[in-house]
Amino acid sequence: MNGFERQWNEYRKRRNLFLFAFLGGLPIVSGLGSLGSWVLHTLAPFPILAISWIAFFVVAGIRLSCWPCPRCGDWFAATWWSHNLFAQRCVHCGLPKYSNGKQPGAL
Repeated sequence: MNGFERQWNEYRKRRNLFLFAFLGGLPIVSGLGSLGSWVLHTLAPFPILAISWIAFFVVAGIRLSCWPCPRCGDWFAATWWSHNLFAQRCVHCGLPKYSNGKQPGAL
């Protein structure tokens, strides 16, 4: 496995963690909150759970948006003024997503 493949695998891990944080937030927090209220007979753990999940979501999003491009090393999908988690090319050097750096048209 070359360096580009390892880096793209890291990108996939970060993307999947972000999607889990995004899509799993409501069902997991509400499910655990309901279970906690049923077992403990109080809603006190719910806000702690919700705030913890929000923090997890924010950290996962920051890790994804700050992922470095395999070619140029700058953030793949972000600049200091703009973030685009759906970018199909590096916003700095134009490397296509999941490219090995040797595709035609790559800079």
